[in-house]
Amino acid sequence: MVQSVLKNNIQSQSIQLLNTVLLVVLILSGQIDPMAIVFSYIFETIIIGVIHVLKLICIIYHKEIKKGKSKAIDYLSVLFFIVHFGGFVVIQSGIIYTVIAIQDERFSTSLSGFNFYRIFGLEGFYLGVFTIIATRIASFYFSFLKQKKYLNQEVEVYFIKPYLRIFLQQFVAIIPVFFLFFSSKIGMIAALLLIVFRAILDFYLSQIAHNPLQLRKLALKMLSKDKPEELESIEKITKTFLEE
Repeated sequence: MVQSVLKNNIQSQSIQLLNTVLLVVLILSGQIDPMAIVFSYIFETIIIGVIHVLKLICIIYHKEIKKGKSKAIDYLSVLFFIVHFGGFVVIQSGIIYTVIAIQDERFSTSLSGFNFYRIFGLEGFYLGVFTIIATRIASFYFSFLKQKKYLNQEVEVYFIKPYLRIFLQQFVAIIPVFFLFFSSKIGMIAALLLIVFRAILDFYLSQIAHNPLQLRKLALKMLSKDKPEELESIEKITKTFLEE
């Protein structure tokens, strides 16, 4: 079982590494606009949300319920997640976009439909989005479906799982914005930093989630001294938040 989990984790990380290398090559070869990378990563938050909805449905579908109980409330919570997460993404992405639009003359701060036309028209945008979608689907299969994680997850905990990664991802996406204060356009270096920093973040979080010693060390820092019996529960919840 452990060997299977490690194998699937390695496969998932290998696919993410391949995606990182591919994006770097595309930028260095001039096949993709650096801004297309920035907006592709912002668009990725929507992809993460869609896949997470599928995960929640899988968990609820396979969840054992007591006699006389119903899964209706759990399914309704999925609808709440869609609305809440959607609002969260719109606000965060809107802030990043507005800051970028202030300095990049190709976009306006009006958030009109024409701006979406400009974004979708960036050279290599669809290619960047495609590689991200392919990577996320592969991760969904190897890290979730193949390992049958839906059999041992709590809906209440899994419900808020993506918010940590989305917050960190959006924080990383802000990095190129700092280059706007030194240049009128975001250059290749900014996009490369975004790709590399994002890859390092994913790798670091994944390593903690799959390293029992590091996971225990992190859980101990969050453990209340008068509640040592909660250590195992904290470890499980922390692992859920950090892993793919």
